[in-house]
Amino acid sequence: MKFNLKSLALTIGLATFAFSNVSEAANAADYYVGSLPGLPDHVNLKSHAGHITIDELSDSNIFFWLMHNRHIANKAKLVIWLNGGPGWINEDQTLKPLYGGWNEFANVLYVDQPVGTGFSFSKPNAYAKNMTQVTQQFLSFLDKFFEIFPEYSQDDMYLSGESYAGTFIPYIANGILKRNNERKTPDYQKYNLRGIAIGNGWIDPNTQVLAESQLKVCNDILKRSSKIKVEECEQILNIILQNSRKRVKTGQTCINQYDIRDHSDSYPSCGLKWPYELATVYKYLRRPDVVKSLHATKRQGYWIECSSSVNMGFDGDKSPPSITLFPEILKQINVLIYSGDQDIICNYMGTEAMISNLEWNGYKGNIVTERNLTYVKVYNASHMVPYDVPLVTMDMMYRFMGLDHHIENFSSRIESEELNNDKQNDSDSVNEQEIWNRYYDAGTTTLIIVIFGVIGLAIFIFRGKIMKKFQHTKVDTEEEQFIDSDGDGDSGTEDNQKSDDNKKKYKDEEEQIN
Repeated sequence: MKFNLKSLALTIGLATFAFSNVSEAANAADYYVGSLPGLPDHVNLKSHAGHITIDELSDSNIFFWLMHNRHIANKAKLVIWLNGGPGWINEDQTLKPLYGGWNEFANVLYVDQPVGTGFSFSKPNAYAKNMTQVTQQFLSFLDKFFEIFPEYSQDDMYLSGESYAGTFIPYIANGILKRNNERKTPDYQKYNLRGIAIGNGWIDPNTQVLAESQLKVCNDILKRSSKIKVEECEQILNIILQNSRKRVKTGQTCINQYDIRDHSDSYPSCGLKWPYELATVYKYLRRPDVVKSLHATKRQGYWIECSSSVNMGFDGDKSPPSITLFPEILKQINVLIYSGDQDIICNYMGTEAMISNLEWNGYKGNIVTERNLTYVKVYNASHMVPYDVPLVTMDMMYRFMGLDHHIENFSSRIESEELNNDKQNDSDSVNEQEIWNRYYDAGTTTLIIVIFGVIGLAIFIFRGKIMKKFQHTKVDTEEEQFIDSDGDGDSGTEDNQKSDDNKKKYKDEEEQIN
C-alpha cells in the first residue's frame, strides 16, 4: 500500500498536460502556449507552460502549467494543484472542455513535483529524499515562478491536491508560513498563502490505515479469510484486495481500491490503472506535436504518471506525519479537508477519526467548520473527487475561497442535485447568456416596481380627493343642520310667516262667532 499511495501521489495526475522548453533568459512570453492540438476552435483557453530550473548544478527542473482565469473575480486567486489537470482527453485524442474547471474565476497552476515526476526531471541523485527537501524544491520553484510572473505574487494563494499531496501540502504550507514570519524575509518574497485544500489525503497513517477495515464492504471481505492476523497495518489493504478476487473468463478481477463501487478491475492492479482513460492520456501526452506545443522538448523523454525511482527515494524518509503540522498551520490559515465517500485507501472514516483526534488552539474538534478547519464529506465520489463530481468540487472550492457569490452563474451546489456536465458546450456563451438574463430579470423587476409605484400613487391621490370631497359634504350638511336648529335663514322665515297667518285666521274666525 505504501508504494501504491506514493506512486499515485507522485504524479501530475490524470491530465496535467504541460510543460516546457524555455531559453536561459526566460520571460512570460517564452512560456505562452499558442495552440494545443485537439483543442476545439471555439474554446478560449489562455495558458503558459514550461520548465523552471530550480538548481543548475543538479539540472533540476520543475514543470508547470498556468491556466488563466476565464472571468475576473473581485479578488485575484491563485490555486496551486500538485497533481491533476484541467480537462479530459477523448478516445480520438481530442480535448473536451470540462464544465466545472476551477479556472472559471481563479488562476490555476498545475505543478509536476517533486523533481522526477511527470515531465519534471533532474539528475537521479538529486531526487528528494524527505519532506524538508520537497519543501525546499517547491519554494525555489515559487521564487523563480514569481520572478517570471510577478503579477501573481500577491494573489490570494491556495495549495490544493489529493492523496499523497496530503503529506506534501502541509509541509510546503508550513515552509511558506515560516519564511513569511521571518523578519529578514523581504515583503516582496512573502507569499499571500490564505489556505490549503486536501482531498482524500494521506495525512495521519496510523489513524487512517486502520479505518480501511471499518468500511462495511471491506469488513465483509476480510471475514472471508481465515488467516487475518495482521502483523503490520499496511497489510490490511493487501488482504482486502486479495480476498476480493473473483475468477472470470479473462482471468481474475478485484475491487478498485480507489472506488469501492468498482468490483471488476483486473487483479493484481485493483485500481492502479484507474481511471481507465489513463491509456488515452499517455498517448496524448507523448504525441510529438503535443510535446512541442507544451514546450516539453528540453529533455528527451516521455511523460510518466508514476516514477518508481522518485518513490524509492522516500523509503528512508523519517519525516513525521503531516498531521503534526496542522496545529500551527490552523493558527494562521484556513484548511479544507474533503473526502469522497466511495474511496477505500484514504477513506472518509479514517479522515473523520483523524479530525476528531486533532488538536488546534488547545481544543479538540468535531467535524464542523470552526477554528479555520472545514471538513466536507462528498457523496458518490471516489478517491478523486474532482474527477467524479467536478461541479460539486468547484462549488466547494469557490465557497472555501470566498468566491461563493460567483457560483450563482453555475448549476452547481453541494446538495444532492443532479448535475449534467454535457449541458454546456461553451461556457463563455453560456455565461454571456446568463449575464444577459440577469440584466433582463433586473430590468423586468424594476419595471414592475415602477408600475406598482405609479398605481399606488394614483390610488393615494384619488383616495385623497374622495376623502376631501366627503369632508366638504359633511361640513355643509352639518352647517345646514346647525342653521335649521337656530331658526335663522330663509327656511326659518317661511315657517314664522306661516305661523303669523294661522294666528290671524284663528282670530278672524273667533270674531265671527262672537
